[in-house]
Amino acid sequence: MSNEVAALKAENLRLRAALDALETRGALVLEAANDGVWDWDLRTKEAVYSCRWSQVLGYADDEIANTIAAYFELIHHQDRARVQAAVDLHLETREPYAVDFRMRTKSGSWLEIQARGQAVWTEDGEPTRMAGVHTDVTERHLRERERLRNEELIAIQTDTIRALGVPILQVWKDILCLPIIGAVDEERATGMTSALLERVAATAVRFTVLDLTGAEFRADTAQYLARMTRSLRLIGGQGVLCGIGPRTAKILVDMDLDFDDVPVYRDLGDALRACLSQLSNASSRQS
Repeated sequence: MSNEVAALKAENLRLRAALDALETRGALVLEAANDGVWDWDLRTKEAVYSCRWSQVLGYADDEIANTIAAYFELIHHQDRARVQAAVDLHLETREPYAVDFRMRTKSGSWLEIQARGQAVWTEDGEPTRMAGVHTDVTERHLRERERLRNEELIAIQTDTIRALGVPILQVWKDILCLPIIGAVDEERATGMTSALLERVAATAVRFTVLDLTGAEFRADTAQYLARMTRSLRLIGGQGVLCGIGPRTAKILVDMDLDFDDVPVYRDLGDALRACLSQLSNASSRQS
């Protein structure tokens, strides 16, 4: 008998050591994750909140009542019903409990909290306990909102550039001018070429000045430009280039594109004067 008692004591000690090790590992994991733990007794409505849970909200351990009600009092009034609905849904259907909401800190500010939890039910299906973790996701949500704002601004800027990307100007009876501003991708180049060809065909102008002063020039931009000037030539128009800087000139030379039949001028003023001169000479010959 004494041997059996000694064996049971030894087994109990082993189980206690294993349990202590498991609890230590769990505590280390939670500390590393920076999460707070909550544990509710659904029958007595009492609760246990970990030190980290209180610290996240700026409270000391003894400053929050150990009740479920105290938990809900800290939730933003606009989020409270939604959190209660999520809890009720979990308890009734056993669907996973995961919800984001705002909680008031001791200083009066609001943190965005992500809660995850799991309940325990009796054999009769009565929920008796629910426990889980809280994660402060305020910074994460701020970064996400900032990212969405940046994406929205980029989309607005892109749309604006596209809307202003084909400002075809009638600068003289037989002269159009297209200032190309910003980067030009395949979609924008296609849109500019289509709009320009339609305008030239409708007005039967002789010269179209492509002003590259504000363009962000790349190798593919040069290809789009060559395609545009060839298209103009096919419908009887004459493309004219101006505003070509040193970097743009190097790209054009390196790519060995055929611009031999396209007049090139230093700036818009020179290009317009040349076009007007040719129109004047043509008019003189006709008269």
